Parts: sequence; C-alpha cells; structure tokens
Amino acid sequence: MVCAMERVYTHAEATALLPRLTELLTALRSAQRASIDPEAEFEHHAVSSNGSASAAIKASGPFHDAQRLTAEVEALGVIVRDPETGLVDFAAVRDGMPIYLCWQLGEERIGFWHPRDTGFMGRQPL
Repeated sequence: MVCAMERVYTHAEATALLPRLTELLTALRSAQRASIDPEAEFEHHAVSSNGSASAAIKASGPFHDAQRLTAEVEALGVIVRDPETGLVDFAAVRDGMPIYLCWQLGEERIGFWHPRDTGFMGRQPL
C-alpha cells in the first residue's frame, strides 16, 4: 500500500526531474566527499568565509551542504539511497502494485524498477 503522504511518480514525471536531480546529486556527492576530507573542508571554509574560517565551519561547510542537498532531494519526494553513487528511488505504481522506479547518477534515463521490498539487487528493466 502507498503511504498517503508519499509522492508517487509516473515515469514521465520522474524523468522530468532528472536534469535537476543530476545537479543536486552531483553537488551532494562533492559535498559528501569534501566532508570526509578535513583538509578539503578547511580549504572550502578558508576561501568562502572571508577570513573567518572557524565561524564558517560551525555554520556551514561540506557536511551541512550535504545535509541541505539531501533534504532538497527528499523534499521532491525522491529517496536518496546512496549519495556516493547518486542512487535514488521514486515511489511509483506498476500494474496496481507499489514499486520504486530506480535511477543512478550517470544513467541516461530511468530504465529500472524494483519491488518495494528488494532494493537495488532486485532491479529489473522497465
């Protein structure tokens, strides 16, 4: 059963989001990587904070950027499964059954789906 608050996508609606998702997920992957590398985080703040790197580290930075970008994707009703690979799911319905349309950053189109209870390993071509 589909949750009443869940955003359910058609294939066409999900496809229309791909350009925006490509931007968001590319930025999310970069922020995620930078948050793991402390030197990259310091360099980011030193450049962006106009001399107040320590204050900027507390208020913003790659970790907070990653959180913000994840929230932005999720606000669209898209489920982020793996920020590193840009793997996302769109809640959808196929033959009357709730499923996920599955897409990964770098794929040209949404060409896969999987049952709600299987995940990536259950991906099947549309």
